[in-house]
Amino acid sequence: MGLNKELAARLADARLAEWRRVGYDEWRAMLDDKDMRQVVGEDGKRYSVVSFALDDGDGPVRMRVAVDDGGWSAFVPLVRDEIMNPDGTFVE
Repeated sequence: MGLNKELAARLADARLAEWRRVGYDEWRAMLDDKDMRQVVGEDGKRYSVVSFALDDGDGPVRMRVAVDDGGWSAFVPLVRDEIMNPDGTFVE
């Protein structure tokens, strides 16, 4: 059946919403770490939600969230990004 992309997108967006509530220093701290959660979706399937930060050069930090359902989507997960500038604003 494949990855439920709408549900995966909601899970990724929810995780990014959590990250939007913390500051730049917390995003920088994630450069050396990775957060992985197992979440049961509305469809009853288990999803892996992985978030990690990447240095976007000259200060900005990119928070990336990847969601898969453990099947073939583990090779090509759904990915969402947000970029935060050092002043706490987001790149649109």
